[in-house]
Amino acid sequence: MTLSASPSEQVASTLVRLGAVRISSGQPFIYTSGWASPVYIDTRLLMSDVAARRVVLDVATAALADHVRSQGINAVVGAESSGIAFAAWLAERLNLPMLYLRKRPLGWGNAARLEGLLPPDAKLLYVDDVTTDARSKVAATAALRATGAQMHDCLVFVDYAIYPGARALLAEHKLGLHSLAHWAELHAALIEAGGLSDEQIQTLAAFSADPVQWSIEHGGVGA
Repeated sequence: MTLSASPSEQVASTLVRLGAVRISSGQPFIYTSGWASPVYIDTRLLMSDVAARRVVLDVATAALADHVRSQGINAVVGAESSGIAFAAWLAERLNLPMLYLRKRPLGWGNAARLEGLLPPDAKLLYVDDVTTDARSKVAATAALRATGAQMHDCLVFVDYAIYPGARALLAEHKLGLHSLAHWAELHAALIEAGGLSDEQIQTLAAFSADPVQWSIEHGGVGA
Protein backbone atom coordinates (compact mmCIF):
# COMPACT_ATOMS: atom_id res chain seq x y z
CA MET A 1 0.00 0.00 0.00
CA THR A 2 1.40 3.40 -0.96
CA LEU A 3 0.63 6.84 0.41
CA SER A 4 -1.16 7.67 -2.84
CA ALA A 5 -3.41 4.61 -2.67
CA SER A 6 -7.13 5.28 -2.95
CA PRO A 7 -9.35 4.33 0.01
CA SER A 8 -10.55 1.20 -1.77
CA GLU A 9 -6.96 0.21 -2.55
CA GLN A 10 -6.09 0.71 1.11
CA VAL A 11 -8.89 -1.65 2.14
CA ALA A 12 -7.88 -4.23 -0.47
CA SER A 13 -4.22 -4.12 0.57
CA THR A 14 -5.18 -4.36 4.22
CA LEU A 15 -7.31 -7.46 3.65
CA VAL A 16 -4.60 -9.12 1.56
CA ARG A 17 -1.87 -8.30 4.08
CA LEU A 18 -4.04 -9.71 6.87
CA GLY A 19 -4.44 -12.99 5.02
CA ALA A 20 -8.19 -12.48 4.71
CA VAL A 21 -8.23 -13.26 0.97
CA ARG A 22 -7.76 -16.99 0.60
CA ILE A 23 -7.14 -18.82 -2.68
CA SER A 24 -8.32 -22.42 -3.02
CA SER A 25 -5.70 -25.09 -3.48
CA GLY A 26 -7.82 -27.68 -5.25
CA GLN A 27 -11.46 -27.82 -4.23
CA PRO A 28 -13.29 -24.55 -4.94
CA PHE A 29 -15.12 -22.61 -2.29
CA ILE A 30 -18.90 -22.94 -2.60
CA TYR A 31 -20.70 -19.86 -1.31
CA THR A 32 -24.09 -20.07 0.40
CA SER A 33 -25.49 -18.53 -2.78
CA GLY A 34 -24.31 -21.61 -4.68
CA TRP A 35 -21.53 -19.95 -6.66
CA ALA A 36 -18.24 -21.82 -6.91
CA SER A 37 -15.21 -19.57 -6.55
CA PRO A 38 -11.44 -19.89 -6.14
CA VAL A 39 -11.56 -17.05 -3.59
CA TYR A 40 -12.84 -16.79 -0.03
CA ILE A 41 -12.76 -13.48 1.83
CA ASP A 42 -12.67 -13.91 5.61
CA THR A 43 -13.37 -10.46 7.02
CA ARG A 44 -13.71 -11.92 10.52
CA LEU A 45 -9.94 -11.67 10.83
CA LEU A 46 -10.39 -7.91 11.23
CA MET A 47 -11.81 -8.57 14.70
CA SER A 48 -8.35 -9.64 15.89
CA ASP A 49 -6.22 -6.93 14.28
CA VAL A 50 -6.73 -3.46 15.71
CA ALA A 51 -4.64 -1.61 13.12
CA ALA A 52 -6.34 -3.30 10.16
CA ARG A 53 -9.74 -2.76 11.69
CA ARG A 54 -8.99 0.93 12.13
CA VAL A 55 -8.01 1.31 8.47
CA VAL A 56 -11.26 -0.25 7.29
CA LEU A 57 -13.40 1.69 9.76
CA ASP A 58 -11.74 4.98 8.85
CA VAL A 59 -12.54 4.38 5.17
CA ALA A 60 -16.12 3.34 5.92
CA THR A 61 -16.76 6.30 8.20
CA ALA A 62 -15.33 8.80 5.72
CA ALA A 63 -17.35 7.28 2.88
CA LEU A 64 -20.68 7.11 4.69
CA ALA A 65 -20.92 9.79 7.37
CA ASP A 66 -22.27 12.53 5.08
CA HIS A 67 -24.66 10.14 3.33
CA VAL A 68 -26.02 8.86 6.63
CA ARG A 69 -26.69 12.40 7.82
CA SER A 70 -28.20 13.64 4.57
CA GLN A 71 -30.51 10.61 4.21
CA GLY A 72 -31.65 10.63 7.82
CA ILE A 73 -30.43 7.09 8.51
CA ASN A 74 -30.97 6.48 12.21
CA ALA A 75 -29.84 2.88 12.87
CA VAL A 76 -27.30 0.34 11.66
CA VAL A 77 -28.26 -3.32 11.22
CA GLY A 78 -25.66 -6.08 11.02
CA ALA A 79 -26.11 -9.37 9.21
CA GLU A 80 -25.85 -12.49 11.37
CA SER A 81 -23.05 -13.31 11.86
CA SER A 82 -20.78 -11.75 9.25
CA GLY A 83 -21.91 -8.17 9.73
CA ILE A 84 -22.51 -7.95 13.47
CA ALA A 85 -19.08 -6.84 14.66
CA PHE A 86 -18.56 -4.35 11.85
CA ALA A 87 -22.07 -2.93 12.30
CA ALA A 88 -21.35 -2.39 15.99
CA TRP A 89 -18.04 -0.62 15.31
CA LEU A 90 -19.57 1.54 12.59
CA ALA A 91 -22.63 2.40 14.69
CA GLU A 92 -20.29 3.59 17.44
CA ARG A 93 -18.39 5.77 14.95
CA LEU A 94 -21.65 7.23 13.61
CA ASN A 95 -23.26 7.56 17.05
CA LEU A 96 -26.25 5.45 16.00
CA PRO A 97 -28.14 2.54 17.58
CA MET A 98 -27.27 -0.92 16.30
CA LEU A 99 -29.35 -4.05 15.72
CA TYR A 100 -28.75 -7.33 13.95
CA LEU A 101 -30.79 -9.41 11.55
CA ARG A 102 -31.02 -13.13 12.22
CA LYS A 103 -30.69 -15.62 9.39
CA ARG A 104 -33.86 -17.31 10.61
CA PRO A 105 -36.78 -16.02 12.70
CA LEU A 106 -36.86 -16.52 16.44
CA GLY A 107 -40.46 -16.16 17.54
CA TRP A 108 -43.32 -14.65 15.57
CA GLY A 109 -44.19 -11.47 13.74
CA ASN A 110 -42.33 -9.17 11.39
CA ALA A 111 -39.65 -8.37 13.98
CA ALA A 112 -38.84 -12.02 14.79
CA ARG A 113 -35.54 -11.81 12.90
CA LEU A 114 -34.40 -8.55 14.48
CA GLU A 115 -32.42 -8.27 17.71
CA GLY A 116 -32.48 -4.79 19.20
CA LEU A 117 -34.95 -1.94 19.23
CA LEU A 118 -35.91 -0.06 16.10
CA PRO A 119 -35.96 3.70 16.58
CA PRO A 120 -39.13 5.62 15.71
CA ASP A 121 -39.47 6.19 11.96
CA ALA A 122 -36.59 3.79 11.41
CA LYS A 123 -34.39 4.35 8.38
CA LEU A 124 -31.72 1.68 8.20
CA LEU A 125 -28.23 0.97 6.93
CA TYR A 126 -27.67 -2.79 6.52
CA VAL A 127 -24.10 -4.06 6.94
CA ASP A 128 -22.63 -7.34 5.66
CA ASP A 129 -19.22 -8.61 4.60
CA VAL A 130 -19.36 -9.49 0.89
CA THR A 131 -21.82 -9.51 -1.99
CA THR A 132 -21.75 -11.54 -5.20
CA ASP A 133 -25.07 -11.46 -7.07
CA ALA A 134 -26.85 -9.27 -4.45
CA ARG A 135 -29.69 -11.75 -3.93
CA SER A 136 -29.09 -12.19 -0.20
CA LYS A 137 -28.96 -8.42 0.25
CA VAL A 138 -32.32 -8.06 -1.49
CA ALA A 139 -33.77 -10.80 0.72
CA ALA A 140 -32.50 -9.04 3.85
CA THR A 141 -33.95 -5.78 2.58
CA ALA A 142 -37.38 -7.40 2.23
CA ALA A 143 -37.18 -8.73 5.79
CA LEU A 144 -36.23 -5.32 7.16
CA ARG A 145 -38.89 -3.50 5.17
CA ALA A 146 -41.48 -5.95 6.53
CA THR A 147 -40.91 -4.42 9.98
CA GLY A 148 -42.14 -1.08 8.67
CA ALA A 149 -38.66 0.42 8.51
CA GLN A 150 -37.28 2.28 5.52
CA MET A 151 -34.35 0.38 4.05
CA HIS A 152 -32.52 1.70 1.00
CA ASP A 153 -28.82 1.38 1.84
CA CYS A 154 -26.48 -1.57 2.24
CA LEU A 155 -22.76 -1.52 3.05
CA VAL A 156 -20.36 -4.38 2.34
CA PHE A 157 -16.60 -4.72 2.71
CA VAL A 158 -16.30 -6.18 -0.77
CA ASP A 159 -18.58 -6.05 -3.79
CA TYR A 160 -17.26 -8.49 -6.37
CA ALA A 161 -18.91 -6.37 -9.09
CA ILE A 162 -18.35 -9.11 -11.68
CA TYR A 163 -21.54 -11.16 -11.38
CA PRO A 164 -24.22 -10.46 -14.02
CA GLY A 165 -27.58 -9.10 -13.01
CA ALA A 166 -26.56 -7.74 -9.62
CA ARG A 167 -26.90 -4.06 -10.54
CA ALA A 168 -30.28 -4.58 -12.20
CA LEU A 169 -31.55 -6.51 -9.17
CA LEU A 170 -30.45 -3.76 -6.78
CA ALA A 171 -32.10 -1.12 -8.95
CA GLU A 172 -35.31 -3.14 -9.18
CA HIS A 173 -35.55 -3.23 -5.40
CA LYS A 174 -34.42 0.37 -4.91
CA LEU A 175 -31.41 -0.64 -2.86
CA GLY A 176 -28.23 1.42 -2.87
CA LEU A 177 -25.06 -0.64 -2.44
CA HIS A 178 -22.00 0.93 -0.84
CA SER A 179 -18.73 -1.01 -0.85
CA LEU A 180 -15.25 -0.42 0.52
CA ALA A 181 -13.51 -2.38 -2.26
CA HIS A 182 -14.23 -4.39 -5.39
CA TRP A 183 -12.79 -7.72 -6.47
CA ALA A 184 -10.69 -5.95 -9.12
CA GLU A 185 -8.81 -4.09 -6.38
CA LEU A 186 -8.37 -7.24 -4.30
CA HIS A 187 -7.10 -9.08 -7.39
CA ALA A 188 -4.59 -6.31 -8.06
CA ALA A 189 -3.47 -6.32 -4.42
CA LEU A 190 -2.93 -10.09 -4.53
CA ILE A 191 -0.78 -9.78 -7.66
CA GLU A 192 1.19 -6.89 -6.16
CA ALA A 193 1.80 -8.80 -2.92
CA GLY A 194 3.39 -11.67 -4.85
CA GLY A 195 3.61 -15.24 -3.66
CA LEU A 196 1.02 -16.62 -6.09
CA SER A 197 1.90 -19.63 -8.19
CA ASP A 198 1.50 -19.53 -11.97
CA GLU A 199 -1.51 -21.81 -11.59
CA GLN A 200 -3.14 -19.47 -9.07
CA ILE A 201 -2.51 -16.47 -11.30
CA GLN A 202 -4.16 -18.25 -14.23
CA THR A 203 -7.07 -19.40 -12.07
CA LEU A 204 -7.76 -15.89 -10.79
CA ALA A 205 -7.56 -14.48 -14.32
CA ALA A 206 -10.08 -17.04 -15.60
CA PHE A 207 -12.41 -16.39 -12.66
CA SER A 208 -12.21 -12.62 -13.13
CA ALA A 209 -12.93 -12.89 -16.84
CA ASP A 210 -16.02 -15.09 -16.45
CA PRO A 211 -17.10 -15.98 -12.89
CA VAL A 212 -20.28 -17.66 -14.12
CA GLN A 213 -18.49 -20.08 -16.42
CA TRP A 214 -15.84 -20.71 -13.76
CA SER A 215 -18.59 -21.58 -11.28
CA ILE A 216 -20.35 -23.95 -13.68
CA GLU A 217 -17.10 -25.72 -14.54
CA HIS A 218 -16.32 -26.24 -10.85
CA GLY A 219 -19.66 -27.55 -9.61
CA GLY A 220 -21.39 -24.31 -8.71
CA VAL A 221 -24.49 -22.57 -10.00
CA GLY A 222 -24.72 -20.54 -13.19
CA ALA A 223 -26.45 -17.23 -13.81
